[in-house]
Amino acid sequence: MFLKKAFLALGLCALLAAPAPALAAEPVTLKFSHVNAENAWSTVNGLIPWLQKVEEDSHGTLKMELYANNTLTKDNQAWMAVRNGIADMAWLPMGRYPGMNPLLEVIGLGGLAYEDAMGATERVWNILDTVPAAMKPFAANRLIALYSTDTAFLLTKKPVRSLEDLKGMKIRCTSVYVNSLKALGAVPVVLGMPDVYMSLQKSVIDGLICDWESVSGFRLYDEAKYATTNVPLGMVTFCIAMNQRAYNKLPQEAQQAIDANSGRAGSLWLAKRFSYDSRNL
Repeated sequence: MFLKKAFLALGLCALLAAPAPALAAEPVTLKFSHVNAENAWSTVNGLIPWLQKVEEDSHGTLKMELYANNTLTKDNQAWMAVRNGIADMAWLPMGRYPGMNPLLEVIGLGGLAYEDAMGATERVWNILDTVPAAMKPFAANRLIALYSTDTAFLLTKKPVRSLEDLKGMKIRCTSVYVNSLKALGAVPVVLGMPDVYMSLQKSVIDGLICDWESVSGFRLYDEAKYATTNVPLGMVTFCIAMNQRAYNKLPQEAQQAIDANSGRAGSLWLAKRFSYDSRNL
């Protein structure tokens, strides 16, 4: 009986001394700021699948938390919000940051005809990969992706069939188009995309320069019925930026997941899904 109790005691001690099974680490949550609505076409079919792809590639080390519709930061404040750690990552329309990177703004100039968003995105990365000065303005944050949309066009409340029709019309644009619109006789109005629908509805503006994704994503076709597409007005470029300190703190597997969906390849993936052609996917 004594030996039996002794063996039982020894077994209990061995069990208590055995190391507990390691618990799986909780995923790191990254706050992602986005200007568009969560149910916008481009968010549902472009950005959210990209966020899910990053999560899946991280094998449980990352969780991407989307703050859509300017709820975390405004579109023209997102770059500094990322730099200051208010957002870990953000999607930025570069047209809201005039003068930030003049070398890349050439991509958006009117008169440059591209076959599609992917062609323009390739040109963006050809510049970034060969001209160090073009990458320098992004140094404050980590550049994750930079991509373009389809060629922009004019969307208006009344038809524009000649330059005479355009004169005096109040046209929403980003800063890169201001001088061009003035030269054409229009009145440029620099405005964030989330404010466009109401501005059209209240006749604050008569139209805008945009791409097909914006028409669908913001339901602009409700208020502006006429598209003038036979004049290449340039491209719109978008950026995904990340706080470098937040990136440095991530486990290696999480960093690898972000890297795998970054750069030229990640940008082309996004360009395809944000473009008009993506409706054929």
